[in-house]
Amino acid sequence: PNIPTPADFDAKILERIFAPGGALELQMKARGRDFEARPEQLEMAMEVSRSARDGAHLLVEAGTGVGKSYAYLVPLLIWALDNKKRVLIATGTKALQGQLVERDLPFLREMFRANFNRDFAFALCLGTSNYICPRRLAKAQVAGLFASEKDVQALAKIQEFAAKTKTGRGVDMKIEPPASLWAQVNRESDLCLGRSCPLYDHSFFFKARREAEKAQILVANHHLLFAHLSTGGNASGVMPPFDAIVIDEAHGIEDVASSYLGAEVSNLGAAKLIELVASRRSGKTLLTSATFPDKAVHERLLQESAQVAREAFAKFFEELQLALNLDPHRSSNIRITRPNLLHNYLEEPLKNLEDVLTQARVLAELSGDESLTKELEGFGSRCAEMRRAANLIVSQNERGYVYWTTCVPRHSDGIGSAARAPRLSVHGAPIEVAEALREGLFSKFKPVILTSATLTTGASFDFLIDRLGLGEPPAPKEEEGADAKETTVAKAEATRVTPIFRQKQTEKLKGASADELAAQSPSLEPPRTLTLGSPFDYRKNALVYVASDLPDPANQTFWEDAAIKRCADVVKRTEGRAFVLCTSFRLVDQVANFLERMLGKKIRILRQGEMARGALLEEFRNDVHSVLVGTTSFWQGVDVPGESLSCVVIMKLPFAVPDEPVVQARVEEIKKRGEDAFNSYQVPQAVMLFRQGFGRLIRTGNDRGIVAVLDPRVKTKRYGQTFLDSLPDCEVTHEIERISLFVASM
Repeated sequence: PNIPTPADFDAKILERIFAPGGALELQMKARGRDFEARPEQLEMAMEVSRSARDGAHLLVEAGTGVGKSYAYLVPLLIWALDNKKRVLIATGTKALQGQLVERDLPFLREMFRANFNRDFAFALCLGTSNYICPRRLAKAQVAGLFASEKDVQALAKIQEFAAKTKTGRGVDMKIEPPASLWAQVNRESDLCLGRSCPLYDHSFFFKARREAEKAQILVANHHLLFAHLSTGGNASGVMPPFDAIVIDEAHGIEDVASSYLGAEVSNLGAAKLIELVASRRSGKTLLTSATFPDKAVHERLLQESAQVAREAFAKFFEELQLALNLDPHRSSNIRITRPNLLHNYLEEPLKNLEDVLTQARVLAELSGDESLTKELEGFGSRCAEMRRAANLIVSQNERGYVYWTTCVPRHSDGIGSAARAPRLSVHGAPIEVAEALREGLFSKFKPVILTSATLTTGASFDFLIDRLGLGEPPAPKEEEGADAKETTVAKAEATRVTPIFRQKQTEKLKGASADELAAQSPSLEPPRTLTLGSPFDYRKNALVYVASDLPDPANQTFWEDAAIKRCADVVKRTEGRAFVLCTSFRLVDQVANFLERMLGKKIRILRQGEMARGALLEEFRNDVHSVLVGTTSFWQGVDVPGESLSCVVIMKLPFAVPDEPVVQARVEEIKKRGEDAFNSYQVPQAVMLFRQGFGRLIRTGNDRGIVAVLDPRVKTKRYGQTFLDSLPDCEVTHEIERISLFVASM
């Protein structure tokens, strides 16, 4: 007879949970919630369970309405409880984090208790700087670097909150304290005394850490996952060790990895660091409360070296503006292709500041002031890290990196206030992250489950598998002739990104053979894949209108004029209730200005930038007939079910700006390999974002609405059909009158 396997038992349990009349339905009805059995949800849960048992990586594209959160949580909870394992759920948005820890996990804990007599714990993991540090808060009361009455009042609010709160998290405060004040009272890992701190038992961070260590499920964001990996992973990372990972909203993970794993130096970041060391506004320094001999001498040295560093940063960023002709009133990203475009004015002043802090640290240590010693050590390390980052970016000495500068204008504080200096920053980031992810993530943790509503392009996972390093590393091509080995090594050096997860240690590639180079990248089993369509009836509930008669966007002036007028026509027919998704802030302003002139008396026009994102969404939800005009951040991660969102207008296919530095560098890298960068990278990337934009419309089984695509290239270009084919099965029309008829039927 066939002997049942553990997998067979898991399948039986999952059927008992997800099937009609199962534990999930009973628990939902007990809570007054509707339940509808979804075959797709059970299928996903089964596949996640098999992958966990086998230690296999899995990519799951789960359409809207599948219920993917429960589909990965339930089988992984069973696996974790059975095997004494811990699972990290990494999300891309705060909204999903909140849903998991405030709704989904408490609900499942009740279900497991009631139906299986099993219990589990879960914890939300936040970055260390989100917590109040009791020691630093107490020190701020005595020796805070405050320069205004506003800071003093905000400090009193923080003290009041700290005395009552159980979490000590800044996000739980009713007010948002000034960033300069929060930086003096929050917990920072490099300034923490750990167990030797006299207030260790009162530490909000360590209380949260102890709770997390008891949990089977950890919930964090994508950035904290990479912080954990880059600080030593399970050996010494920022979270308790875990065995398996779910990366939800995984479609954007490549860009998150690239931005996090790079280096950055900004004028505001430098100003914040120096102000915390020696405040120009209050005149106080880190040494103001020190008691060691000759304190006054060292405090004067600290103030002088801090001022020299301020002047060096001012000169550096002033020359940057001149060299690249940056307009302080216009947002821009400009690639820096030439090493040493600027003189590195920062090296010597930062080294001097670091040395002064080191000398003071020795004196503080001799005097027995452990708290001050740690502060001086931490800020010295920050100076060293900023110095290394500046040197890397200016000299461009990291192979496989792209370098650029960013300028972001800042509005004045209010009427009559002078415009503030723009935020200027220089960056270096890996062009490709596949090798770093293969080595630091996919070879270290099994399983890794990647899921989203949009992981495929053209019904294939190949694009994402390639970009994230889940496929086999490309084998070096053998060159003919005597210089074959040298050429192979040179090519490897030119394109290889130093693995970030090994602290950027330099690898000795000289003299390595082609086989040795290929062997340096860990080999992975091919990932499993699963595509699940949405259970919603898009044929009945959604209409796609394509404005195929508009000019081609290549003729920008004619297209913009015609598309903006057509947008007004569409949202007039839908009586507002619309998102208008743009591909640039300039287009946001043009569309919003025109809509206000044409429809502003009847329909409220909201635009990105006029208030905080959360407040903007709340206004949109509350005013059913409003229109929200936004750009990239509103294409994904926004959930507005119901009548308030009945139309999504996609102004233009969301191709990345071709001269955006990282995109440009990736395209060049792909072309170097002899591949078609447009069809292998730019189109698939745009298709994913296009699908995300479409996905804003139908969020529940009762939602109905229209997606209007005002870019005729979906019909006039060969690649355009790829965009339409990526959508669920729904009616597509080119007749604008069909919108009015569809609205009438809603």
